[in-house]
Amino acid sequence: MLERYGHGGDLWTAAEAFGKPRERFVDFSSNMNPLGPPEAVGRILAEQWQEVVHYPDPAVRELTGKLAAKHGVPVECVLVGNGAAELIDLAVRVRRPRVTGLVRPSFAEYEEAVEKIGGRIVDIPLDEANGFALRLTDVQAAAGRCDLLFLGHPNNPTGRLLPDDVVQALADGQIPAIVDEAFLDFCPREEELTLVRAAAQSPNLTVIRSMTKFYSIPGLRLGYVVAHPQQIREMKRLQVPWSVNALSQWIGAAVLEEREFARRTLAWVKEEKEHLRAGLQTLGLTVYESDVNFVLFSLRPLGLDVRALQAAMGRRGILIRDASLFPGLDETYCRVAVKLREQNEALLDGLRQSIAELLETRKRVTAGEEAAAARSLERSQSSGGSAPNTCPPPLPADTASLKLAPTFMLQGTASDVGKSLLTAALCRILLEDGLRVAPFKSQNMSLNSYVTPDGKEIGRAQGMQADACRIPATTDMNPILLKPKKDMVSQVVVHGKPYRDLDARTYREKYLPEAEAVVKEALARLRQAYDAVVIEGAGSPAEVNLKDRDIVNMRLAGWADAPVLLVADIDRGGVFASLVGTLDILSPEERDRVKGFIINKFRGDVTLLTPGIEWLEKRTGKPVLGVIPYLPQLGLEDEDSASLDRKLAEGELGRTDTTLSEDMLDIAVIRLPRLSNFTDIDPLEYERDVRLRFVDTAETFGSPDVVIVPGSKNTVDDLLYLRDCGLDRKLLDFAKSGGWVTGICAGYQMLGEKLLDPNAVESDQPVLDGLGLFPTQTEFAAEKRTVRAAGTTRLYADPGQTFEIGGYEIHMGVTSFLRPVDHPFELSHPDTGSAESGSSPDGAVCADGRLWGTYVHGILHNDDFRRAWLNRIRAAKGLEPLPAELRFQERREAAFDRLATHVREHLDMERLYEMIGWNKGREGFQ
Repeated sequence: MLERYGHGGDLWTAAEAFGKPRERFVDFSSNMNPLGPPEAVGRILAEQWQEVVHYPDPAVRELTGKLAAKHGVPVECVLVGNGAAELIDLAVRVRRPRVTGLVRPSFAEYEEAVEKIGGRIVDIPLDEANGFALRLTDVQAAAGRCDLLFLGHPNNPTGRLLPDDVVQALADGQIPAIVDEAFLDFCPREEELTLVRAAAQSPNLTVIRSMTKFYSIPGLRLGYVVAHPQQIREMKRLQVPWSVNALSQWIGAAVLEEREFARRTLAWVKEEKEHLRAGLQTLGLTVYESDVNFVLFSLRPLGLDVRALQAAMGRRGILIRDASLFPGLDETYCRVAVKLREQNEALLDGLRQSIAELLETRKRVTAGEEAAAARSLERSQSSGGSAPNTCPPPLPADTASLKLAPTFMLQGTASDVGKSLLTAALCRILLEDGLRVAPFKSQNMSLNSYVTPDGKEIGRAQGMQADACRIPATTDMNPILLKPKKDMVSQVVVHGKPYRDLDARTYREKYLPEAEAVVKEALARLRQAYDAVVIEGAGSPAEVNLKDRDIVNMRLAGWADAPVLLVADIDRGGVFASLVGTLDILSPEERDRVKGFIINKFRGDVTLLTPGIEWLEKRTGKPVLGVIPYLPQLGLEDEDSASLDRKLAEGELGRTDTTLSEDMLDIAVIRLPRLSNFTDIDPLEYERDVRLRFVDTAETFGSPDVVIVPGSKNTVDDLLYLRDCGLDRKLLDFAKSGGWVTGICAGYQMLGEKLLDPNAVESDQPVLDGLGLFPTQTEFAAEKRTVRAAGTTRLYADPGQTFEIGGYEIHMGVTSFLRPVDHPFELSHPDTGSAESGSSPDGAVCADGRLWGTYVHGILHNDDFRRAWLNRIRAAKGLEPLPAELRFQERREAAFDRLATHVREHLDMERLYEMIGWNKGREGFQ
């Protein structure tokens, strides 16, 4: 996403995304004056550069005086700052509103500033049919409910000025408001419309101005605020000393004298804006009125998405602003700056080509999907309702000619009650009974990822469930994945690609309304492509604080018209209270949707549970469809670290018994706080000569034979954790003494010499020393790499032999080599197309093979390679080699069958089929 830092104009991200030098782009995504800086800027840079040896004036006296004179206000009413962004933050911190009224859409930094002080937002929606003009009645109504209004004059992104009656009401000083006039310089009526003189006199009014847009000096960061002297004194008290550097002060004072530059700018805006608007309208777009130097338009008449258009334009070297990121606008909105005639013509030509390309692509895809749907339907009819175990191409959500498949949903009384495995079991059961079935979980929070065949990232549980269905996984099965990075901050992955890093509040309040459409469309495509869809909920449907914007439990069940089975974990205790309590919190409509209960993970004599079941059914009027006994040592992947923590606590994983037989290998896995893709070590649980354990302190390190440093969602923070707890020294001493060390993905990165993060992709530390076991350095990149990998290795193979290997990559780092190094793996990425044809080396290994690292997740799932590695370690201990007995994928497939048989035996499948209208006989669905 080009706006990954919340703004347009990010040429660095554009260069990474589209593989062009920064200077090759024409930037319409930020609204700078295309005439460039005034001549005074160049003169000052040439003549006064030696003056930077002195501190800047801490009071910014010259520039402040000139700004006060420009607007006819006392100097005590003016504060210069490091761009409008600093002043927005300062103004809100001084006013400290409990409730702030914000128009929708508007500049996101207003809301971010309010959120930083713990304030609440009240929306003032703008009416598209009214040209996004703000009404005085709406302002007055909001003022009655809010401590403060934050308004753009003009608004960004609509470009509309405040109406004259609203300006007058604000000038009267009775409405508490902060007014952002960042683009008002581009209006010929600036002096007539500005509220700066009223702000200097009223304690209720604050006006923020920017100098970077009109004078085209965004790299200098320069703005100012005009307010009552008492407010200015408070903002000065909070402002960082020397906020405005010397160059900015000199240039700011000089450009105010550039009157001819200002005249030419206003003449240019008037002529070019209307020319550009007319050109956009000829393309079939909905183009809105604008009072300044940028234009908002909508792609709705063409049925196109702005992100697709942004990508098509970026490939042509033209950057446009995705206006759907402004709360209140949908995915059809785009904003472009007004530039010089030649540049505007290039924009219109690029839009014309890109729109034609996208429409043609949609036409081809739709035709292909309709043909595939017809073939799929024909195969299904000819086979009496049964179909091969292959996944047809996903269908568009608006293909009304196809009947939507039935669904049913598993929801839980809490997290980790076993929903994921029960979903996998039911997927395999329905498959065995002749149905083409797919899993679905709208939103998943997990650090355990799965890479789909087309190189996209979804939750591991949904990939595992797709394997249970014997179909290729797609992002429609898990359209939204949340990957926690820090406390309260997650990377939001939408349809397999990173969208943004969002905190919990921003995700809930800003993104969830947009996510509804993503979820509904993904589910519709699955229901058009399969005979049935098994939906998994998340957490509990009884979270009353989350229900109003729920996209994963009861509201989703309503959208899908899905009967719900409520799952409880009896192993936790209080099973009847959890079921009855959950049901009681639900609304009457939601309770009606719950068709029965499943009691999971039961240990003991089920007859002892009978009185409780009878009471529950009588109390709720709903049946218990099954009591599923606990099934140990299943060997299927877990969804997230909650299940890992439970297994470790219960002793199911990572044996810590002190007795270790002489012919066993002691393998220690570092338990990183942000451990991800911990399924990498799953096969080691089932190797008979391995004692697997997790260590999280120097005291528990012990004397292992092997140490594995696994994957992490935040390499930097987890490396700092190793240093804080002393595990770094333990690991280095172990390696120096001849120990065996393996690093996978983030673990591989940590074992290098340097971690570089100049763009703050993962942390606020631009450079961090690694552990220094490999001559590598890793720079964190903006784009995540998610690909499947296949290849070969000679590592631990007999002379003249190689091992075939496979796995997948998920990482945001690019590793380079400071000195020559041996690479243990040769990889190809066949699913990525021609861009990665051929093979490439991966990883690093020391000369004796004791230390090795790789980006390949799942490397230990390759049976022959894993056994050869273990046997080499055995040989170093003087132990005899063992044959490669464990075939992990075969064991995994058998585990699906074992799970399905177990659940079928204890669950009333006949009643479940009645819920979805399926008759296992010849009639099929009713």
